This record gives sequence, structure tokens and C-alpha cells, in this order.
Amino acid sequence: MTNEKAPETAVDTSDVPRVGARELALALKILSAGNLLLPSVTLSDEDLRRVEQDFWQISPRARVRKVAVLLRFRSFLEATRTRHVSDLIAIHGQAALVTALEAAANMRLNAKWGFNPHKMARAMSEALTTATEGYGIQGQAVAA
Repeated sequence: MTNEKAPETAVDTSDVPRVGARELALALKILSAGNLLLPSVTLSDEDLRRVEQDFWQISPRARVRKVAVLLRFRSFLEATRTRHVSDLIAIHGQAALVTALEAAANMRLNAKWGFNPHKMARAMSEALTTATEGYGIQGQAVAA
């Protein structure tokens, strides 16, 4: 038996590995010039290439991890253009954007088909409801 290091494997695009929400947030900050905001215009391929190049230079992660983040980021951007997800972001603002990043970091992703926007919207709604209920419980406990 040899003790050789296994070579890096390619990313399985039929089941992209999970990543950290902070890694997706970094890509979004690069895109939105330091803020955690979604652009209101449709992005060109040039904009996405710039984000990918900057992310590649900034991130200290392994190549496979960077590829997974960037695949998830592209799919995240597509999902935010759907009615269900974009409505939640429009209504709940920054909190919904953060929950969308968390969902995109952890949901199953087939790079060919992207995220299921209904599942993403449901995950976002559940997270937003839980957060809202948590604030309500804390507020009641303080008032008592």
C-alpha cells in the first residue's frame, strides 16, 4: 500500500458539493462592489467572468472547492431571477438575501438544471418564518 496523495478530482456537475454561504457571499460582494446586494440589471458574461477571476484570486480554497462555489453562484443568480425567489427578496430585503445564500450553499444542485426555485423559495420562507418567530419569542420574554 502506498501513501501517495490522491489527485484532486473533478467536480461532479450532477451533484455539486456543498459550500459555505460566506463563500457565495464573497462572490456576491465582488459582483456588487463590496456590498451584499443583487444587481438590478441582467449580468453579462463579461461581468460573471470578472467575478470568477477575482474570486479565483482572492479565495484561498482548493481548485475543486472554487469551482463548486462558482457553479453554485451562477445557479444562485439564476434562481434569484425567478418570481418566487425575487419576490421574497423584494419583500424581506437583506434577510431574504442571506437566507437565499444559505439555501444555495446547502441545497442539492445539478449544474445543468440549476436550483429548483420552488424548493429554494420554500427554504427561504421557512428560515424567514423561524427567524421572525425567534424575534417574537425574545420580544415577549423581555416584555414579561
